[in-house]
Amino acid sequence: MDEVEMELFLKSRYPELPEGEKLPFSDNSLAQSLKREENYRFFAEKTGRMFFDADIEKMEIGWAGAIKDLTGCDAEEFKQIDLDAFKELLHPEDRERVSRIIDSALETGEVIDEEYRLRRKNGSYVHLETNVIFLKDEGERPYRALGVFKDITEKVLSRQKLERIEEKFLYVAKQTGQLIFDIDTKTDKIEWAGAIEEITGFAPGELSKVDLPALRNLIHPEEINKVWSALEHSLKTGNKFYQEFWARKKNGSYIYVEISSIFLKDEEGKVYRALGVMKDVTEKKQSREKLEKSEERLRTYMQNFKGIGFQLDRNFIPVMMQGAVKEILGYSPEEILCGKIKCLDLVDPEDRSQFLANQKELIEYPKKVIEHEYRILRRDGTKKWVHEVIQNIRDSEGETWLFQGSIHDITDKKLAEETVKRAEETRKKEIHHRIKNNLQVISSLLDLEAEKFTSLEVVEAFRESQNRVISMSMIHEELYRSGDLETPDFTGYIQKLAAELFRSYKLERAEISLQMDLEEGVYLYMDTAIPLGIIINELISNSLKHAFPDGRKGEIRIKLYKTENPEENPGTCINSRFMLLISDNGAGLPENIDFENPETLGLQLVNTLVKQIEGEIGVEMNAGTEFRIVFGKNDK
Repeated sequence: MDEVEMELFLKSRYPELPEGEKLPFSDNSLAQSLKREENYRFFAEKTGRMFFDADIEKMEIGWAGAIKDLTGCDAEEFKQIDLDAFKELLHPEDRERVSRIIDSALETGEVIDEEYRLRRKNGSYVHLETNVIFLKDEGERPYRALGVFKDITEKVLSRQKLERIEEKFLYVAKQTGQLIFDIDTKTDKIEWAGAIEEITGFAPGELSKVDLPALRNLIHPEEINKVWSALEHSLKTGNKFYQEFWARKKNGSYIYVEISSIFLKDEEGKVYRALGVMKDVTEKKQSREKLEKSEERLRTYMQNFKGIGFQLDRNFIPVMMQGAVKEILGYSPEEILCGKIKCLDLVDPEDRSQFLANQKELIEYPKKVIEHEYRILRRDGTKKWVHEVIQNIRDSEGETWLFQGSIHDITDKKLAEETVKRAEETRKKEIHHRIKNNLQVISSLLDLEAEKFTSLEVVEAFRESQNRVISMSMIHEELYRSGDLETPDFTGYIQKLAAELFRSYKLERAEISLQMDLEEGVYLYMDTAIPLGIIINELISNSLKHAFPDGRKGEIRIKLYKTENPEENPGTCINSRFMLLISDNGAGLPENIDFENPETLGLQLVNTLVKQIEGEIGVEMNAGTEFRIVFGKNDK
């Protein structure tokens, strides 16, 4: 290899060497360096490259440099490799292509600059980069080739790895509906990749013609200034770019897109490249707008809601309160939500036990909806009646997530109900009072009529009728005087009725005594109290008239007590059963009397009225007479 040839060869490997610079040798005389064979070989081996010098006419090849490193063969072994043998070492996938290039270059003398795979001695393949120049004769025919081989295996593997990553990235971008762009700010050219047609409607080839200035025309006219101003600012400063706007597709329709981009700067701090992603977020935009409208409607609704909407956590601590909170409670939502005011403290002390019982029931029965009314204590000390509806809200696993409900101010309703109730009570009192007066008038008329007769039997009939009227009149009087207009105090009524009957028969100081054993606090509805009063009247009257003839001494006993009291209503008379005993120690009933089918009006009334109250009656005649009446329906 002479000086001119080597100079051509080395310049082909260092094309970027500026004019006037020296090639990388220890002295400035290229001819002297090249004439020294040892220095040449040392240079070739240490650069990790393999060189060749081929005589095209003789088809002889001289090899030098890092032969062992690249091929796995010793220098002597590889010197035996001619052009045909070299082609056989090419990878099967590269052989045809590279052989065609070599054959063409041997004819034309065109420079070879190729990458391919070459089989090493151990059968593995090395990726090589080959650069070949040709020396031509006066007829422009190549007669000599000088070349260099460089191991680029690591470079190729890295590039392939990068290509695989890029391929995966582009696949993910396309499948997720993203458009990737790469802007060269110096040329305004844009490279596009990803879901091009899905987002823009353009084919990849069509979109490749859209550069940075053309991109401006795809922005909705109303948003061009906003978006472009932000982009120009980012191009100038290098700050991240993020915008959402309406972009025009190929068919003229608009989609709402989200663009984010980063910028690369050169050594001078100037932006030379922009990398970014564009996504179609039209559905997201529409969903967000629907949500915003829904939230706005909800806010408007809650602002005009006359009640309170609330949510409580699992411990019944408020986490949300909306609506007329201050108007109803006298406190702001913030005061309650921050824990300054406890919910239980707002409940009237008289209603707290039931309030807590309802909370407990809500926990025990998660599907139940609780509705209750109670009074709340406002900041100013006044009270309001509220109606609350509350229920469980459960998570996907069926567990209680929170409690949700509403509160309405029903104070006006309650006041109206109280007014109506008082008016109704007044009306009922007046009715009872008038009935009582009318019955007393009837009693007086019967008394006056009785004075017209001298027959004891007729007079007695009038008195019996009068006593029956009085028994009914006393019920209405008891209702009129008591606070409860539906259920009179029956215990007190019996005492008064018995005393009135003794007075009627003028036996206050007689030898007939009255013993009463009455359970306290027995309140009966009128449809039971009035018939039962007449029954007592008939049975006591019967004893007073017939049990003690000829001034005989004796005793009348009245006993009233509960026989059953359901557990669900302890302390009340609701659904209770009672036993009423009326007895005397007198002469007893006549032996021939048929009690179930009596001939006397009084006993007929007793049987009829016992059936009316769905009771049972029995008679025992042992040292006197004892009537046993069991009853109990619609009792309080």
